Amino acid sequence: MMVRSIKWLSYSFISIIIIILAISIFNYKTDSLGIFGNSNYLSKAARTLTNGQMISGLRNYDERLFQELIIKNLHVKNDVIAIGSSRTMQLRKRFFVDKETNYFNHSVSGASIEDYISIIGAYELIGGYLPSTIVLGIDPWIFNENNAQTRWKTLIKYYNYEIQKIYNKENLKVDNLNITKWKQLFNYDYTVSNIKFFKSYIENSNNQFKVVNTIETDDSIKEADGSIHYPYKTRNISSLEVQKLAISYTKGEVYSLERFTHLSNTELLESLIKYLKSKNIKIILFLPPYNPLSYDIIIKNKKYKFIDIAEDYLISLATKNDLEIKGSYNPNKYKLLNKDFTDGMHSRASVVRNLFK
Repeated sequence: MMVRSIKWLSYSFISIIIIILAISIFNYKTDSLGIFGNSNYLSKAARTLTNGQMISGLRNYDERLFQELIIKNLHVKNDVIAIGSSRTMQLRKRFFVDKETNYFNHSVSGASIEDYISIIGAYELIGGYLPSTIVLGIDPWIFNENNAQTRWKTLIKYYNYEIQKIYNKENLKVDNLNITKWKQLFNYDYTVSNIKFFKSYIENSNNQFKVVNTIETDDSIKEADGSIHYPYKTRNISSLEVQKLAISYTKGEVYSLERFTHLSNTELLESLIKYLKSKNIKIILFLPPYNPLSYDIIIKNKKYKFIDIAEDYLISLATKNDLEIKGSYNPNKYKLLNKDFTDGMHSRASVVRNLFK
């Protein structure tokens, strides 16, 4: 009986090891988000953009990793870059720079201050240079230590590198062993994502994105400068529907602004700005406005008072450091209306264009 039990335990242990190994190999090879650099899909999308073409239908991917792939595939040195959240994604090259200027929009969903540092660090570590102008799309939640934004950790290698540059540390070392990355080999959610990706790939043997020559395409579109266009449903949304979304935005928890009790990360932001200015980098601060219906409701709630406090701080910071500042969280400063937005916190591209004119 004892011998049987030992054999059963041995077979069970070996079976578990084989299953874990099989799952790990599957996740490593499928790599739907390109975490391990095996996603031909994501690498090809990056090469397509850096070759000056627009793409549509890019979805189910790690936006931070994609910025790394873009920087690795650049054929030219960028003069100007923008880094912000989805609220800065519509800042296009033609809105504020000339045709000869090399520009790319590196904005990612739910950007935090760590994203700014990581992407800037990627330019220094991969490209060996910094763009001459950097637009920072700053949302109030970057000052909220409870914003729950952790996606930046995909680029933690570049964050650690740039932090050492910012604080002038000696003997710079880059930790190439990203533990968070390798944990994904055994991650349940990533396994599910890979299964869905693999199934989709088998069912649609064609690419997961398409090269397009016009923005008149009913899909999400990335221009060659990294800026986005929404599908028709969002682009052509009615004012009534936007109104409903704007009011709904204020119900329950407001995105990344809960438990916002004081301004965090001010020292880190100021250190970043000081470092960039020491390199003669021009810095533009962009404050994306909220829908007036949303803003007027949430600003009356004391727990969201730090939206205005953050703006006052940024205005003071810009004045002290001779920085250009565009926009305002308060849409009433520009007489913006509900029709100028697509939901409670995302404006139409025309608003961004006018603010950068």
